[in-house]
Amino acid sequence: MDDKRRAIFTVLAGFCLVSLLLSWSFIFKIFNTFRAGTRPNEAAPVSSIQPKLPPIRSTDPSRGSTSTDAIVIVQFSDYTCQYCRAVMPEISAIVNAYPEEIRYVWRDLPVTSDRPDSMLAAVAGRCAQEQNAFWRMHDELMRMPIISMEAINSTLDRQRINPSVFKKCMLNEKHITDIQKDIQTAKDHGLTGVPTIFVGDEALTGYVKATDLQWAIFKNRIF
Repeated sequence: MDDKRRAIFTVLAGFCLVSLLLSWSFIFKIFNTFRAGTRPNEAAPVSSIQPKLPPIRSTDPSRGSTSTDAIVIVQFSDYTCQYCRAVMPEISAIVNAYPEEIRYVWRDLPVTSDRPDSMLAAVAGRCAQEQNAFWRMHDELMRMPIISMEAINSTLDRQRINPSVFKKCMLNEKHITDIQKDIQTAKDHGLTGVPTIFVGDEALTGYVKATDLQWAIFKNRIF
């Protein structure tokens, strides 16, 4: 009788352990993955190359101050990246707090090896820019649970984007070629991941808070 009872307890203990491991795996997946994002890389290799800011172009989308004396924040980013999405409210808080002193510039750096839809999103942003709707598209893409052509098309009316012109642009390979060149330029300047944020010449990588940006701005002003 005792042997039978021990066998039952052993089976129950094994079942509980398996259930616990499965539950933990599910919880870990939920809290470490965006439906439209990439799993954070906890063991990202540390590069010995200090990232340098590539030249800012007049065609790069920007928000905030247009003054030549403005402190420029440049973000190299991917619409499907978890940390890129998480850092946007922090950057917006800074830009809104200092609208006359800060200019924020967006640069595409899609990590296509992780998420093929990152290139789709980057091209959609550039096609929207052709119709003066970049920031409307940018904000829509950042909110999308799942980025797809169907989801993007469903937002065109409220973004006041001409659907036929947009579709023609999306089928053109020009923007894909340009983005691929930008990815290579970023690599040539030592950028190894997203988000990489420059405040002046100082590079901040990964998730940063508004207070981190404020400190970098303060140092930029002083030094």
